Amino acid sequence: MSDFDPLPPPSGPALILVVDDEPRNIQVVGPLLLKQGHEVIAAGSGEEALAKMRTAKPDLLLLDVMMPGMTGFDLCRRLLSQPEWHGLPVIFLSAVTDKSFVTEALAAGAVDYVTKPFHGPELLSRVQLHLNLRQMRLRLSAAVEERNHLLEIVAHDLKNPLGGVMFAAAMLEEEAGSLSLQQARLVDSISQSAARALEITASLLQTQRLEEAKSHLELTSLCLRDYAVQAMEALSQQAANKEIEVTLECAAETIPVRADRRSLLCSLENLVSNSIKFSPPGSRVCVRLTSEGSDGVFRIEDQGPGVREDERSKLFRKFTRLSARPTGNELSTGLGLHIVHELVKAMGGDVYYEDAANGGACFVVSLPLAR
Repeated sequence: MSDFDPLPPPSGPALILVVDDEPRNIQVVGPLLLKQGHEVIAAGSGEEALAKMRTAKPDLLLLDVMMPGMTGFDLCRRLLSQPEWHGLPVIFLSAVTDKSFVTEALAAGAVDYVTKPFHGPELLSRVQLHLNLRQMRLRLSAAVEERNHLLEIVAHDLKNPLGGVMFAAAMLEEEAGSLSLQQARLVDSISQSAARALEITASLLQTQRLEEAKSHLELTSLCLRDYAVQAMEALSQQAANKEIEVTLECAAETIPVRADRRSLLCSLENLVSNSIKFSPPGSRVCVRLTSEGSDGVFRIEDQGPGVREDERSKLFRKFTRLSARPTGNELSTGLGLHIVHELVKAMGGDVYYEDAANGGACFVVSLPLAR
């Protein structure tokens, strides 16, 4: 086939596991891969493949579908369900041409499906393509991990000097009587700027730890009312500074939901803080707790500007800045709602926006009731 695309640039020698219950198929595929510079190990069944993978770490699997005992589909699903094999490219190599088999192979997690009899250069090209893609994903993952680690170090190391600036500004503010008007304004500006920078670094650190928090959830029965009260108390000074009344309405003494302690409190605190930020001074924020069907529901309504309909699809994205701005010149990093969305989803719940009855914003969190 002279019109076939040339092989992609090699990504270097790879270890390839060929799984097929027919030895002659392995004898055909093996030399092709060896000639290309790859190492090859073979297995005649799914069970033998699993045994070999306890010590060998292949970069790619070539896998037959119809094998006695464990089928190729079963082996693929079993492997890719284990964290250590996530991202391992699996190519099915089968004489079965039924489209339903192709669909099932892709649903099991395979990246490709090649039918027998195959054309040697085509098979090698597909193998090389998926090896290249795997190498690219690994490099990107390492780059992202390095960037996140660097960002966390920078954000963490900034906390101490920023805290020192805030402390110095607070000491100067106590001597406001001996300062000129211009000096007092400069001290106030320093204090506010340092506070904003500190909040940005805290948000960045919180975002960096989001994936770790999601992967270490400890779901247990928690009282939604108790955590709502904790969140309101934690933000009481922020509300008092703007003379905003935060009220709680809950018909039941307890609404038990299945959630993670830190993730639930973090989510509710972010929502209460967000409502206070976007509420006009002297207004009211209302938290309503209910049981609806199989869910415990947390609603928080404010009397702010709400969210424009054309901006609602962006609400829970990272670093999103909408047209509505905090009413007290507070900092908004665009991370709070994203964090809430990710944590609530990880706990098996849902979070969404709806218009409040008075025209303000209403955010709703629903979590499964604990049985």
